Amino acid sequence: MFGGGDVANAFGTEQGKAMEASFKEFLARPENAALVEAQQRKEAKQSIQLQEKIRALEFRDKVLEAEYDAQKNIAPFLENRVLRRIVQTFTNDPSGDFGKWAQNPRVIEMLREAKRLMDEGYLTEDEVEHHILRQLQDPKHEAHEDFKRKTRQVVRLPTDQLVGALNEHLTERRKGNDAYRSGDYVKALHHYERAAAIVELVQGLSRADQAEVDINKVAIYLNLAAVHMAQKEYGAAVGFCDKALELQPGNFKALLRRCRAYTGRHDYAAAEADLETLRDLEPYSIEVAEQAMALERARQVDRRKEASVFGSMFERGSLGTSTA
Repeated sequence: MFGGGDVANAFGTEQGKAMEASFKEFLARPENAALVEAQQRKEAKQSIQLQEKIRALEFRDKVLEAEYDAQKNIAPFLENRVLRRIVQTFTNDPSGDFGKWAQNPRVIEMLREAKRLMDEGYLTEDEVEHHILRQLQDPKHEAHEDFKRKTRQVVRLPTDQLVGALNEHLTERRKGNDAYRSGDYVKALHHYERAAAIVELVQGLSRADQAEVDINKVAIYLNLAAVHMAQKEYGAAVGFCDKALELQPGNFKALLRRCRAYTGRHDYAAAEADLETLRDLEPYSIEVAEQAMALERARQVDRRKEASVFGSMFERGSLGTSTA
């Protein structure tokens, strides 16, 4: 960053070493923190933009290398910003089976219908992109696994540029936290999703750097779980807790949050399983004890509801018998 690491090499003298030490001291001053952070963000963005340009060139080459039928199938969609981006995901797989996607009748029909809806003004570009991605991200869709594998893009960044990206991630997370505390869950979700997009895009070059990325991933997944729970979207909350636990299997907060989400969706067996794990991790935790009581209360409420429903059914049956 700033070329500071090359000062001594540039001069090759004691003067160069002195200048390098002075430069490092300059960077470490608190009053220069904003300048350093801004430069780190700038360098991270430049690196990402460069890699995006490289991917665009690789996409062009993949299309030109494909069979004629594949080129003909995707040609009508390349002038549309959204559809071009969808088609570009077909080239992300190292196995190079772009032609398989470009000649898949289901995929081409989906793109054709999306283009028609946009051309006729029924849907906006953003709505179409959301709709197509939602279909491909659905585990029940036949193309889901391929899509998930092929769209897993990452940008590998050196430490100084990675710090800039993580600072940008933290800025979005803080905005999300502020919105969450004020009860604006829609706004909180927006910022949390932006923060997640950053850490899911970047990758560290060293184990230490990647460990830092993973720590931030876990934190934002837990934020996303919390905001979904606040909106009673318990299934989504469970999903984000699962993602956090994939990275840190023994994460207490993730297990506790998932237990609460399972309780919210009335999946009491799964909630109890998480409780057992939590008790093993923290035998004397007040939070675990409180969640155990919350789980039991939820079960009792369900039992009373069931008893009320069955009671009214029998009551109606007995009334019907007496009037017959």
